[in-house]
Amino acid sequence: MNLNLNQFLRFPQSRIGRYLVQVTVVAVAYAVGGRLAISIQGVSPFAASVWPPAGIAQAGLLLFGSKVWPAIVLGTFFLNLVNPSEQIFALWLGGNAGAILQAVFAVTALSWFRFRPSLARLKDVVNLILFGGLISTQISCTIGAFSIYLAGRVDWAEYWSLRWNWCLGDTMGVLIFTPLILIFMRPKVTVQRLKIPTEIPNQKKYLMARGVWLILLIGVSWLVFESKHEAYIARYPLEYLPFPLIIWAALELGQRAAVLASFVVSIIAIFGSSHGGGPFIAKAENINQAILFLQAFLAVVTITSLLLAATVAERTSAEYSLRESEIKYRELVENANSIILKLDGDGHITFFNEFAENFFGYKEEQILGKNALGTIIPPTDIEGNNLELVYSQILQNPDRFTSYENENIRRSGDRVWVSWANKPLVDSAGKLLGILCIGTDITDRRKAEIALQKLNEKLEIRVEERTNALKQSELQLQKQKSALIDLAKNKALNQGDLTKALQEITQTASRTLEVARSSVWLYDRTKSKIECLDLFDRTLNQHSHGLELAAADYPAYFQALREERAIAAFDAQKDFRTREFAESYLIPLGITSMLDTPIQIGGETAGVLCLEHVGRLRYWTIEEQSFAVSLADSVTFAMEARERQRAEEALRQAEEKYRSIFENAIVGIFQTTPDGQYLSANPALLRIYGYSSREELVGTLTDISQQLYVDPHRRAEVVRLIEEQGKVSDFESQVYRRDGSIIWISENTYTVRDSYGNLLYYEGTVQDITTRKQAEAALRLEQEKSDRLLLNVLPQPIADRLKQDQSIIADTFAEVTVLFADIVGFTQISSQISPQELVSLLNDIFSTFDRLAEKHGLEKIKTIGDAYMVVGGLPMPRSDHAEAIAQMAIDMQQAITDFSNIQNQDFSIRIGINSGPVVAGVIGIKKFIYDLWGDTVNTASRMESHGKPGCIQVTSAIYDILQDKYVFESRGAIEVKGKGEMNTYFLTGIKL
Repeated sequence: MNLNLNQFLRFPQSRIGRYLVQVTVVAVAYAVGGRLAISIQGVSPFAASVWPPAGIAQAGLLLFGSKVWPAIVLGTFFLNLVNPSEQIFALWLGGNAGAILQAVFAVTALSWFRFRPSLARLKDVVNLILFGGLISTQISCTIGAFSIYLAGRVDWAEYWSLRWNWCLGDTMGVLIFTPLILIFMRPKVTVQRLKIPTEIPNQKKYLMARGVWLILLIGVSWLVFESKHEAYIARYPLEYLPFPLIIWAALELGQRAAVLASFVVSIIAIFGSSHGGGPFIAKAENINQAILFLQAFLAVVTITSLLLAATVAERTSAEYSLRESEIKYRELVENANSIILKLDGDGHITFFNEFAENFFGYKEEQILGKNALGTIIPPTDIEGNNLELVYSQILQNPDRFTSYENENIRRSGDRVWVSWANKPLVDSAGKLLGILCIGTDITDRRKAEIALQKLNEKLEIRVEERTNALKQSELQLQKQKSALIDLAKNKALNQGDLTKALQEITQTASRTLEVARSSVWLYDRTKSKIECLDLFDRTLNQHSHGLELAAADYPAYFQALREERAIAAFDAQKDFRTREFAESYLIPLGITSMLDTPIQIGGETAGVLCLEHVGRLRYWTIEEQSFAVSLADSVTFAMEARERQRAEEALRQAEEKYRSIFENAIVGIFQTTPDGQYLSANPALLRIYGYSSREELVGTLTDISQQLYVDPHRRAEVVRLIEEQGKVSDFESQVYRRDGSIIWISENTYTVRDSYGNLLYYEGTVQDITTRKQAEAALRLEQEKSDRLLLNVLPQPIADRLKQDQSIIADTFAEVTVLFADIVGFTQISSQISPQELVSLLNDIFSTFDRLAEKHGLEKIKTIGDAYMVVGGLPMPRSDHAEAIAQMAIDMQQAITDFSNIQNQDFSIRIGINSGPVVAGVIGIKKFIYDLWGDTVNTASRMESHGKPGCIQVTSAIYDILQDKYVFESRGAIEVKGKGEMNTYFLTGIKL
């Protein structure tokens, strides 16, 4: 019960409840208004002089929305209940349809013009009169009158008269009742609501004045419209006697009073006229004319009061906005956190806000009327700039100084910086009245800028120092690069003249790196000593050779040569790698630092390039070490050139003419336009590209990027690098020669510009580097071959570790499985066949075993005679190592069986397997082999040697691991050499 009661009480607050309440209120008001209108005499029985429901419906839809249109139908229904009459469907349908369409159209049209129900704007009143009172009412009168005609209540001759009277009644209803409802249903808009600070001195007097006004309004209206006037009096415009009171209400009492006044006058006028009183009855010839006079009067009174009240409201709102704006800006100026002052045309201060007073230290009475110069602007700033001249220019041309910064002075004498924004104030004739100045304190910012400037100066000094260091480094690198380029171009290196080439290299090393001595040493064939092929002493400017150093005398140095990429000894006399030379060589010659780089030939160390520094200890930079490596490569190149010369003597003789031309040729030089056409080319370039003449090259290559370069984008890349870096050096590309062949070139290109910086053309050099590229490719191929050979000897991870210069490789593996296999009766077999057949037989068998090891992911360790050793679980550990070895053992037996069938000869093997920990590694310095050590290995070997032909003998460790997956046959306990009695098993197959 309580639940139902609560739901019932909450229903009016719900959306549907509110909607039903709104519809009911509008419907009841509609019916009441209609009933009142019917009681008043009209021109036609179907059209009242004032039809309130039209205004009530329009006001209801404006307040609650078009969704409440059913209230019109419901109101008509209520009206019929209280005023029963003959019901004709056409009349009922037409009347409702017209009323609904009229109200909906008016509301829709007003919403298009952003109508405000407050009627506080003049345009809202005009729109209401136009769309609500004049245009929309044409809908209802047209449809309603036509419905009456269709019902046969009037003939067509009376249609237009009926339509006109209907329209006037609806218009009067809208103009009188719609504003009344809108004004009194909305929140009260008064002076207090507008927040206009006007106080009523005496509330009682105010209320008494309003009471007197209302009594006068009612009294005058009653006297005018209720009295029966004689014709000679009625001819005067007595009906306008209440008009001053309506105007008084609009001007002094607000919209509500104005609307109320027009409503009171209208009601009294209608009531009086309906009872035969008032001036309209006396003036009119008949009742119809009297009602028309009444409707005209009501329209004038209502429209005038609405327009006048809206005008007054707009003016009041504008005045309030202006006062509010004035107050706001005055508060803003007085309370702003900025300096705000005003100057007259002569520079005197006429306004000084509170912030300015606090900032400069002056009171308003102390500063007003004084010139800004000498008070807040000093004649000169700290730096000596003439501020008096600047101030004079500001007063003369204020438009040029709308914003500027200058130094100011406080009353205390403190100097401050202010950023000013100035606004010239001029009269209508353009004459300067003054300047409005708004300033912001930027003293802290200026101090920060000064501090930042000092910091920038320090930073610039450091950057300059760093730049100089980088320039020195760059110059050194450029010097090294140029030296290497000169060496590469040196004929001695290419012609195979090793003595001359080594002299060029040692001289280049000494002069480029500024070391006292540079020398090249080579191993003898046994690598037990090194011999000096050339030593250049920069101090004496002479070469020598012939010295020898034995490995036995300097073991640490020789070991370092084998193991390290370079020996960069900062303190050679103390470095453990070079201190062996201290007493006999370094100290006597004053050598303090050494940089020794191994010379590699064919992947092996063939010698060493030695650079010796005299004087202060020297730290060898990465760039210097790289340069030394490049010099060592040059030695390698020179030695390879000598070998090529010896091996290809006949070929070089056949090519002597071509070689002579090639050796004497200079690099190609060219000039090209920015769009890719050749301007000029020297003979060397013609030879490189295969053209017979300059004309042929220029005429053929009209688009370098498309016709010359194999990759058309290379030309664009050259241009991009030039734009970014200013030049391009050692830019390598593949190009087409005249015959279509492809060569490698290295080009250096830079821009040529006029005195204005405009690009004229590109200029540069070209060098054919095809031979070098081919040599590099061949070197890479040889390196790949060496890597493959190493992988055939050692496992991949071990080979990788050896490449990383790990001198000792030894690893412990906690769990691996080792297999030994031996061919039974091999000694007897070897005595029956030739050595070549024996080796071929072993190769076939062990190659088959190798493939099985690779198939099962196992690591072959070695072969010893006719024995084969393989292991699982290293160098990469795996959990199924025992299973993989067992499977390989079974496959090995099957392979031997197949081999016996092929060879028509009985072969058998013994296999022994054991699992456990081992040590694996590489020992020695030559002929590396990856081997295993440990009791596990020895036991596996004993399993093989104590086994039976054709059987796989395993230890109990293997049995424990594989007993669930493989079939075993217990052999029992046997005596094993070095181990004593052991329980062993034969592995016979896989469990199905």
